[in-house]
Amino acid sequence: MSNGKSTKSRRSAQEVARRRTRNILFTAVVVVVLVIGIAVWAANRTTTNSDAAAPAGVDADLGVPVGDATMPVLDIYEDFQCPICKVLEDNVGPTFQQLADNGDARVVYHIMSFLDRNLSNDSSTRATNAAGCAQDQGVFPAYHHEVFANQPANEGDGFTDEQLLSFGESAGVPDMAAFEACVTNLTFADWVAQVERLGEDAQISGTPTVLLNGNRLDLLGQATTWDEVITILQTAVAQAK
Repeated sequence: MSNGKSTKSRRSAQEVARRRTRNILFTAVVVVVLVIGIAVWAANRTTTNSDAAAPAGVDADLGVPVGDATMPVLDIYEDFQCPICKVLEDNVGPTFQQLADNGDARVVYHIMSFLDRNLSNDSSTRATNAAGCAQDQGVFPAYHHEVFANQPANEGDGFTDEQLLSFGESAGVPDMAAFEACVTNLTFADWVAQVERLGEDAQISGTPTVLLNGNRLDLLGQATTWDEVITILQTAVAQAK
């Protein structure tokens, strides 16, 4: 009996420690948001090509839909080089996916690329193009997860083409030869620019930004823990049906 109680006690202590760590991280993220703001796009507008090729299955507004629901619509604006976007995905991403899988919301991802200008590189464009290549083969959610899971620790280090291709293998891209050609040729670069321009036109001033039926959903400002963020999100979605 004593061994069973001891094991249960250790597990309970580990769970308390895990929650405390998540809450400390949440507090740190909120402080960053309040002090320096979320990643903000540069003022100059993006030039686009209206005849741009787009990945299969994107919405009329060029966002990438996940799930079969039609309403409510949960629009998520992110940039693959945005550190706070990674933290949001690490903690709330599974809930976004669950809402889509259960048919509770139409989750639509709009992957921005403004951080290329801020960080003087092209990694957001190349990573978003690669995500478009993955969408073209039906594995966007898994690829999206791989990119954020492997985001460089130092903002601005970016991604190499080799890394972007390896994420495709990990995500289960069925035709790697076609995927490699799509990635290296930047097949969807014009689509990437259009998504960025549409975000600018929609007054999306930074990432991450979450909209529910077109209205901004202030997840971080209303909560003190990640569990509360998830509860706020789930409640808002349920009420929007």
